Amino acid sequence: RRAPQAGMAAKQIHVCTSTDCGGKGSSALLKDLEDLCAGGGVDVQASTCLNHCGKGPNVQIVAKGKANKIVEKIDSFKAADKLLKTEVGIEVKKLHKQVGEIKYDIRRTKAADERKDKLQKAFKALGGEDKAVSQEPRMASQLLVMRSREVVAKSASDAMQDAQRATELCPDAASAFIALSMALEKLGKWAEALQAADAAVEKGDIREGTSLQRRLKDKVKEQDAADAKKKADEEAEEAKKKAEVEAEQRKKEEAERKRKAAAEAKKKAAEAKKKAEADAKKKAEEEAARQKAEEEEAERQRLKEEEEKAKAEAEAKAKAEEEERLKKEEEARRQAEEEQERQRE
Repeated sequence: RRAPQAGMAAKQIHVCTSTDCGGKGSSALLKDLEDLCAGGGVDVQASTCLNHCGKGPNVQIVAKGKANKIVEKIDSFKAADKLLKTEVGIEVKKLHKQVGEIKYDIRRTKAADERKDKLQKAFKALGGEDKAVSQEPRMASQLLVMRSREVVAKSASDAMQDAQRATELCPDAASAFIALSMALEKLGKWAEALQAADAAVEKGDIREGTSLQRRLKDKVKEQDAADAKKKADEEAEEAKKKAEVEAEQRKKEEAERKRKAAAEAKKKAAEAKKKAEADAKKKAEEEAARQKAEEEEAERQRLKEEEEKAKAEAEAKAKAEEEERLKKEEEARRQAEEEQERQRE
């Protein structure tokens, strides 16, 4: 289960997870022993068959300078506690043992409500969740991981919060990052889930970690392809909208240009009409003035002619009257002379 590392613990526990032992709960035992040994300098790993089938769950103790030893039938918490004490020298503290036993039961309880109640009981044994976080961060992290995996199917967001907190409390715990990866996967956050799975593998969880990695890499690849397609579609849609906007803008600009051209043409036509009317009016006025001047000149000429005629008539009359006067005077003189002549006679 855990990757070999430089400076590996002097003692290791290999837990058989083959078909026979697996059917007797060895996968749960593996987690029990991991939690109990956490921080104790003992490395717990999954193992292939130890060839003691029918007597499991079986474990193998590997210690430097000693022959490997297989211990059979680790089928109770008491047997697991005894194994740690006698075979690897780990004395589990009373409180840790109390909580460890509760977790042992949780992993083998089928009813979800019972598991939930037992988780609450484990936190209560540590003085409540807040006290557990402040005083027993590793055990609190382990319980948060269990609760996260318990609720992930129904409430991935709550599971993510528990797992995230577990990683903060115990940054070296691969199980916390496994839980976080599972919660993020459930939420559809493939890339973040893959990062958490990578962290779990880096911290030693090969079996679950690599399984998650494979699954998530495919999902990330699918998501990347979907994102790329979505981006391309969005860009195409954006380009289409931009083209439509530009076309509409050009249409508006063309309409505005035509409107301005029409307005300018109308303005020029109005100005031309106004000028034509002004010119026509001026011409009419000039024509009227010319005609009036002609009429006035004609009138003056008529009056002059009448005046000259009247003058000529007056002169002729005066001449005639003068001639008549002279004629009368001549007649009178003649008559007077005749009268004198007669008188002389």
